[in-house]
Amino acid sequence: MTDALERRIARLEAIEAIKNLKARYWQACDRKDVAGVIACFADGPVEIDYDGPAGKLVHRDGLRDVFASIATKAEIVEVHHGGAPSIEIVDDDHATGRWGLVYHLMDTKKGLVNHVGGYYDDAYVRVDGAWAIRVAVFRVCSAYVTRWKDGEIKLLHAGATLPSS
Repeated sequence: MTDALERRIARLEAIEAIKNLKARYWQACDRKDVAGVIACFADGPVEIDYDGPAGKLVHRDGLRDVFASIATKAEIVEVHHGGAPSIEIVDDDHATGRWGLVYHLMDTKKGLVNHVGGYYDDAYVRVDGAWAIRVAVFRVCSAYVTRWKDGEIKLLHAGATLPSS
């Protein structure tokens, strides 16, 4: 094989590994798998900046704490549908990516449904041969919140941002 062909294959393998990493992350979120969520991030300093209750974090342990306190409750039912990745391989051990996300969350205790669309801008690092998320920035571009009670559904918020409260 030529060096050029080997580089192209390595690039494609890296892109596929990063796609699988992001899928594992979203699936771990939906399964309430705290250890699985954290395992997707690099150890040490990271930049996690999500619109919403997670806010800005500088280590994956901070995400573990937020995730464990909010998303693991039985009444929180969620699904992450991501796609349309645009992944750039920077070098053998660094990459960036942009992903679209449609996120659906039900709080069965409060009778609320949140439906959010937005984009992740990520940076990845390969450590010991495995890709990990080093930077994850999520920005909302559309959101609506509804409440159901006594057989009625009421729209509480619709817009380009999350509700203020």
